[in-house]
Amino acid sequence: MGLLQQLGSMIGGEAGVQNMASGQGNFSDPNAADHQNFQQMVRQAPPGLLEQVFSHTAQNVNPQEYADHVTPGVGGTNPLGGLGSGGLGMIASALMSKLTGGGGYNQGSLLSRIPGLHTTDPRQMDENQVASLARYTQQNHPDLFGQAAAQVGQQQPDILHSFLGKAGLAIGAAALASHFMGPRNG
Repeated sequence: MGLLQQLGSMIGGEAGVQNMASGQGNFSDPNAADHQNFQQMVRQAPPGLLEQVFSHTAQNVNPQEYADHVTPGVGGTNPLGGLGSGGLGMIASALMSKLTGGGGYNQGSLLSRIPGLHTTDPRQMDENQVASLARYTQQNHPDLFGQAAAQVGQQQPDILHSFLGKAGLAIGAAALASHFMGPRNG
């Protein structure tokens, strides 16, 4: 059985994959079937593919919409604050490691570049600082954001909703499903 057939059987048949590929999934509720199905696709995807998909997501999600999503208090929400220290630390660690490893930054320069960032220790960051770090990375380094999101998705796909938001999930799911559908031969 091919990967498309495996995914299709997990997420409601080939029509379910096509629905996601067309951007028609429901990502408003983390308990929605489409969100759960996306998590299954993330679990099945190779790491390099996830990095590409989430880099594409970072490039295509509206920066203001993403900022509104992750910034505590905007719209009366606080998605990062609801994660607890484990999930929050995972996101902060992934972003910091990508920026200091592949981004060419030292930790001190990040403090001066990113408004609202007061520490470079992911264990010390609150949701406001992680939001600042995420906004900066999404807007300035979408490739590194994609690598960090792939790392988070592989370790704990259930927190991607808090990290990416519904717009990011919809874009990511469409890209991932489209990849799995790909050009088919005969």
